[in-house]
Amino acid sequence: MSSRFDTIVRCSAGHLFTTKWMPLGSFKAIRLGRRRYQRCPVGHHWAIVRKVAPDTLTPEERETAARTHDTSVI
Repeated sequence: MSSRFDTIVRCSAGHLFTTKWMPLGSFKAIRLGRRRYQRCPVGHHWAIVRKVAPDTLTPEERETAARTHDTSVI
């Protein structure tokens, strides 16, 4: 189920995935301004992640990101 906080991100290794990105808090990541340090579910590593504007991605990249979501806190 998708929510308004679901955001496509790219990790420092280039992997695309979807994560919850809430403006004032984070339970699964360390906030670093516009970036976060969190676990990448694609590469199974810790990495700096940053938001990606969906309109800058190809349809295939958006589909790839939608298929992989990091773990839920709830």
